[in-house]
Amino acid sequence: MRKLFLVFLIMTMFMLLLISSCANNTGNTNDGENKVVSDGLADTDDNLSGADSKANKWEQEPHNLPEIDFNGRKFNVITIENPDNRVYNYFAVEEQNGDPIIDAIYKRNLAIEERYNITISQITAADPSGIARKNILAGDNNYDLIVDTIFSIRGLASQSLLSDLYNVPYIKDNLGKPWWDQALKRDLSINKKVFFGAGNIVLKDKLRSVCLYFNKDMCKEIGVDYPYQYVYDGTWTIDKFMEITKGINRDLDGNGVMDQYDQWGLMGEYGFAIMAFQGSGEKSVSLNSDGVPEITMNTPRALDVIQKILDFATDPTAMFHADTIKGVDNIWLTASAYFQENRFLMRSSLFEAIPRDLRAMPADFGVLPMVKFNEQQENYYTYVSADGLFICIPMNADTEYVGLITEALAYESGTTLMPAFYDLCLTSKVLRDDESEGMLDIIFNNRVYDIGYIYGIGSLPNLLTDMVIAKNTDFVSRFERIQGAAQGALEKFIDSYDKN
Repeated sequence: MRKLFLVFLIMTMFMLLLISSCANNTGNTNDGENKVVSDGLADTDDNLSGADSKANKWEQEPHNLPEIDFNGRKFNVITIENPDNRVYNYFAVEEQNGDPIIDAIYKRNLAIEERYNITISQITAADPSGIARKNILAGDNNYDLIVDTIFSIRGLASQSLLSDLYNVPYIKDNLGKPWWDQALKRDLSINKKVFFGAGNIVLKDKLRSVCLYFNKDMCKEIGVDYPYQYVYDGTWTIDKFMEITKGINRDLDGNGVMDQYDQWGLMGEYGFAIMAFQGSGEKSVSLNSDGVPEITMNTPRALDVIQKILDFATDPTAMFHADTIKGVDNIWLTASAYFQENRFLMRSSLFEAIPRDLRAMPADFGVLPMVKFNEQQENYYTYVSADGLFICIPMNADTEYVGLITEALAYESGTTLMPAFYDLCLTSKVLRDDESEGMLDIIFNNRVYDIGYIYGIGSLPNLLTDMVIAKNTDFVSRFERIQGAAQGALEKFIDSYDKN
């Protein structure tokens, strides 16, 4: 009898454990879809890891684009010259060569060429937008797609020479999809029109995004924790940043002057102020509820943000400005070389410097998003330089044709170009830890665009940088002097969009 009881007891315990295990597995299934929490970060419990998860990361919802035979029609793309053969600048390539990015571009374009029976033709020029402008004004239709920087494209938009993407077939219904840059759509839909796009279809926009990176060996030597957990906890703020980087400076050569040959907690640049300003979620010009731009650089919160940033950026003990490097041909390549010498704990930079300069760095390093203003700020935000690459469509293009092919290319990039880009950054001795993938997601998924900077409204784009150079922290007085001219420039800009 006792034996039967013991068997019954053991079976009961086994069944309870099995039920508990099933309940836990069910809960994990419900929560395991890379959910987004309130601060805009992927839940760390659901972080993608392992081959299956990494593959799932690039799965996309099915697309319902029609498959039309265009009988060998050309799709003409005009884009920038690429004398340095940087893979991130290509839109089309003639063949595969083993480089992950080149091969991904080739596979993407080949898939679209075969699906629609077209030939993608790439024309390169020093000034693609200038050539396209002359072509459009002449009434010609030589180019289906323009790939250029916003600095160049913006003139075409203000002159009514581009198609509003909200009116382009196939694209207009999908601009809210993840393969298009949602930040650009949100921040630059002026008067409910948007004339250029980015996202998976190009890479250079991501390379020209701001980030921070840090030397892990120096962290160990100094006794500083890797900042990843601060990012996930929402406490990666400018105060925490200053706490970590200040007090690390050392006059290594003993000459009594802190310069490029010494040890610093932070290597920044004069532009750090505008990077941190946008990282705080503020902009010089923002869209109001009606989609009309207005100056927002002087709101109460913006003024608080600016004051803290200027105090920090003009403090001679707070950071080394790479702009002051002397005796070299290229200060930015030299700045990357200095970072590899284990003398700078952190550096603020455009992301492009990481895959370009740091692949062979002896010490391990990690990447981080730009800091928040304070812990109350909900999201991290990433400043994007306007010299990345973006796409636009001439106003006289065959939008039925161009819209379909461009949309197909954008969608196809999500399973070809973007996985190759992440793999290159994460597996080619560039970024060397599991945490970096989560950081890249935060950096690239939280980009912001400032109309004042993107469109060069008055002196707003250079205002903070000029104040850092001048070591001037009296923003209110400086802003009052330029406010009238900036407002006039903004109204003129709005008028140009109204005419569109």
